[in-house]
Amino acid sequence: MAFAALIAAYQETEDREGGLRALLPMAGRSLLEHQVRRAMAAGASHAVVLVERIPAALNAALDRLRRDGIAVTLARDPMDAADHFHPEEHVLLVADGLVAAPDCFDAMAARASPALLVVSDVPANEHFERVDAEKRWAGLALTNVETIAATAQMLGDWDLQSTLMRRIVQGGADFLPIDGEAGVVAEASEAVVLAERSEKSRDAGKAMLSRNRLHTMSWPEHFLYGRGLSLLAPLLLDFRIEAFWLRVAAILLSLLGAAALWWGWQWTGLVLLLLAGPIDATAGRIDLAQLRSHDGGWEVRYAKGLAQALAILALGHFAARSSGENGYFVMAAAAVALLVFTSREMALFRRIGPEKQRLLPWMIDGNAAIWLALPFAAAGQWNWWPLGIAVYASISLFLLQNSIREAVRQRD
Repeated sequence: MAFAALIAAYQETEDREGGLRALLPMAGRSLLEHQVRRAMAAGASHAVVLVERIPAALNAALDRLRRDGIAVTLARDPMDAADHFHPEEHVLLVADGLVAAPDCFDAMAARASPALLVVSDVPANEHFERVDAEKRWAGLALTNVETIAATAQMLGDWDLQSTLMRRIVQGGADFLPIDGEAGVVAEASEAVVLAERSEKSRDAGKAMLSRNRLHTMSWPEHFLYGRGLSLLAPLLLDFRIEAFWLRVAAILLSLLGAAALWWGWQWTGLVLLLLAGPIDATAGRIDLAQLRSHDGGWEVRYAKGLAQALAILALGHFAARSSGENGYFVMAAAAVALLVFTSREMALFRRIGPEKQRLLPWMIDGNAAIWLALPFAAAGQWNWWPLGIAVYASISLFLLQNSIREAVRQRD
């Protein structure tokens, strides 16, 4: 179902320093950016942000969204907002300051308007607006452009989102509960938060980041340093560290490590290469918390792959030079070629394979190949590493191709 998003961004925070709720910090970005990206991930074609004033920080947030190709516009009043929607579009209303789980957005996107996301009327939910004696509004509502325009015409000094919610209820809205047996998620307290102050938005961002676990992460992250990153990454959000610069640092470390290995500084080079993995994974977790692609854009992926390929070739060169056998360098080059094919098959398997892909963490990638050098180096058997990763890459490619064929067969 085609729909757009209407996001309220005019209410003030309860913080001492004031400001808009929409600009509260959330996972190193603004709460508004989080709301827009959540709506887009659920299928919204574009977003309209209803404001009363436009501080510089709001313009900066919109610029970041637009740079990522997201269609977002500003509306200064309710009638202006209604004019930004196609007459036949369904509109998802997002309450000011709402932080909601992706399941909530997805469930609302699958409904026909009018619909209202609700929580039970219990003391823990008293900060949500009451709908009736049993339910409170959980901050998401689905309506049409006609209802928005009609509400805008009679609004006067009333609050738009509250008045619009009431009209949606009066129009015979379908109530979608978050909690209970028919609920979208098990715990309403974990599904929706109304952030009136920065403490709430920061906590929500850190909680979301701590829950972000990639099912497709490679085994070094899964078993070796993933737990440490779960503790470190939330701390970095307060410093607004850009994931892009962490990726640049990881690529530079890989290139420096490759250069060190090429010139024979094996342990210096290996340590630099090993450090690149956790730094890149930290960037991925920050991007996930900010609802961006966890592996960066294609330029970053290409640069990262090239740096890892050079590192593997440098390791092969070191093994060949220390043993006097050029065959080790040839095996490292063959492993790089196999890694290219494996990465393509891995991307295909992620698209068509099952939702829980238990196979992927065990498949080879550039980071796994580099970390596999550590036990060989510790045992003083550098020369055997190129053969080891060539065999590892061959097995990974074989298993992925078989899994893809099985996934295609099950879909047919």
